[in-house]
Amino acid sequence: MSRHYILIGVALIMCLGSVLAHASDRSMRCGRHLIYAGGNSDSSGMYEVLKTCGEPEAKYGNTWIYIQGNVRRVLTFQADGRLYLIESVRN
Repeated sequence: MSRHYILIGVALIMCLGSVLAHASDRSMRCGRHLIYAGGNSDSSGMYEVLKTCGEPEAKYGNTWIYIQGNVRRVLTFQADGRLYLIESVRN
């Protein structure tokens, strides 16, 4: 019976690691400054992100990618230019 619990525990740890490796954030730090996502009037715009964080590593339409250490940040903008979502993926 205890072997069964160990296997369940290992499976849960693996699932948790997968969730933590790909997370969605409301903000991202660029130097001393923060940019904010959410798609509302408080969200950062494309110009503000460029000014604060510089050019991204790659741009695919409304999706920009920044590499910060061993974390890849995928920024998604709405059609109006407001930052909608920041996803963090460990490399």
